[in-house]
Amino acid sequence: MKNWIRIFLVCFVLIGGTAFFVFRSLNQFNNALDNLSALSASNFATAKIPPIPFSDKTNKAKAQIPTSAPETILVSATSTTPETIPVSTTSTESTDLKMSFIFPKKDSEVYIGCTYQLSFQSSTIISLLEIALLDDGTNKTTEPSASGLAIKNKIKPNSQGMDWKVGAVWPGKYYIKVSNINGVELENYSKSFTIRRIPKDISVDEKEKICKESNGSLNLLDKS
Repeated sequence: MKNWIRIFLVCFVLIGGTAFFVFRSLNQFNNALDNLSALSASNFATAKIPPIPFSDKTNKAKAQIPTSAPETILVSATSTTPETIPVSTTSTESTDLKMSFIFPKKDSEVYIGCTYQLSFQSSTIISLLEIALLDDGTNKTTEPSASGLAIKNKIKPNSQGMDWKVGAVWPGKYYIKVSNINGVELENYSKSFTIRRIPKDISVDEKEKICKESNGSLNLLDKS
């Protein structure tokens, strides 16, 4: 009798376990089918929604970008007004100013120790004259202490000349350079002339005669 009970219990347990396993498996299978159905429905609904064009997204993005008003730059009226620059009259005077030497002339001869009148003509009255004696070969300036010509010379009113006592320079060819007239810088030159030495073995009267003949006007010999 006990054996039958045991057999019954074993069969009951096996049948019950099998039924429970089958029921659970069916339940899981039903749940899987339900999830699959729901996923398919969602995908189908998504597929029905029309895609948004790329251009619409771009336009919407552009429409959402705030734009600021252009900055207004105020231009000062003074910047467009040309600056008034004073015009110097010095350059005008320098272009209109003309001067030429009457003496010394080309190939004139002057002698050391004689006093000559440097005469000139100009387009204006000359009151201040800056000059120098230059060697015609080397174009080097002779010092005023040797040439007897001061750098700056005041010209007497209504005068067109100045006195020049020829200094103890080396005999040769020279010319006079004008660098400034009445405060106006310019360059002007005399013709080339010759400076000679008076012979030592002659009388004072003969020396004075040489000075007068070489100039053609009033020339004096320094007797000191």
